[in-house]
Amino acid sequence: MSETVKDAPKIAMLPPTLLLVFICAGITLDWIFPVNFGHLWGGFGLILLISAFSLTIWAKKCFENAETNVAPNKPATTIVTDGPFQYTRNPMYLSFMIGFAGLGMMADAPLMLLLLFPLFYMLNNKTIIPEEAYLTEKFGDTYTEYQSRVNRWIPLPK
Repeated sequence: MSETVKDAPKIAMLPPTLLLVFICAGITLDWIFPVNFGHLWGGFGLILLISAFSLTIWAKKCFENAETNVAPNKPATTIVTDGPFQYTRNPMYLSFMIGFAGLGMMADAPLMLLLLFPLFYMLNNKTIIPEEAYLTEKFGDTYTEYQSRVNRWIPLPK
């Protein structure tokens, strides 16, 4: 009996679910250890949250235009390199981080921001690295050339 190979990366958890887990953990952390900085920084948090939603919508539209799956547990049909993907290889995950920070600021839950570090770890090591291995195996030089041009997280000059 042969083993069936699934055409998708082996990720620990779907990223939106992971984000929801961290949001719940942040709310719980704030409830147990309430620390307040005041609502002044909530406006900046709102800007971050709106920016994150906009980035996610833009990236999702690029996936749809390329007719490839957005969900990482489904097969990729092409490498998307336009829109926000010309600046960062992971605009949706970057938007999760930005949105999480914005939500923490809007909720006046500064301890929630401490969870950015484990959220980054989980997204980077348990989602992105398996995705990159999958995309490298599936698309070869096309993907490795893209990796050489565009940073994983933030758009810094190379």
